[in-house]
Amino acid sequence: MDEDRLTLVLEHLSKGLQAGIASEYSSGPESGESVTADMIDGLAKKHFPLCMRMLHDTLRKDCHLKHQGRLQYGLFLKVIGLPIDEALAFWRRSFSKMADDKFTKEHTYNIKHNYGLVGKMANYPARSCQTILTQNPPSTTDSHGCPYRHYSEDNLRMALQTTMSISGTDLQDVLSSVRSQHYHVACTRVYELTHGLRKGEGIGSGETVTHPNEYAQRSRDLEKSKTQAASAAIGEESMSID
Repeated sequence: MDEDRLTLVLEHLSKGLQAGIASEYSSGPESGESVTADMIDGLAKKHFPLCMRMLHDTLRKDCHLKHQGRLQYGLFLKVIGLPIDEALAFWRRSFSKMADDKFTKEHTYNIKHNYGLVGKMANYPARSCQTILTQNPPSTTDSHGCPYRHYSEDNLRMALQTTMSISGTDLQDVLSSVRSQHYHVACTRVYELTHGLRKGEGIGSGETVTHPNEYAQRSRDLEKSKTQAASAAIGEESMSID
């Protein structure tokens, strides 16, 4: 990547901090909502950004993720509200081709480590877009990273079409941002397209994506607000009939 362009991308992502928005998420949602292992498939389809959706789909397809993929996805899941007992259940089921003793020996400790329960006892944050863009770049056999930056255009096009159901001029709009190396703009446009929002609305008040967990939380919040509005409308209609 051209160094000047990367600087512009990182300057944008740092605006989250300047606006008082945490660039790193280290704990579950403020609402205190808990997520179970059984909920992850449904949440992934409706609320996860492309980077986490691709990790989830790879995990489901291969029954395995390499180390950096497990870190990126595992910390993301922790912060959306997946508690340690459910995390252990989720990863054990996901690694379904692995024997119990092998899973316990190779993965249980690391999962607990992500939750600050062993080792340094640190509360590790989920990775921000800035971290994903600039650290631990994936090889061709890895699944982590940012699809908008790290995928070839053909692979990104396929992912957007098959995973996010984006096509036609909308697809070209997203790819145009990627070609300009405005990866956060591309991700935000995908959010708008998959949530029925107008271009420029962003993830709320015109904001662009700076963190995968922010994307997921805004998506879930939007769904709740739409559900509440629909319920209120039904209630008002019922009262008018009475």
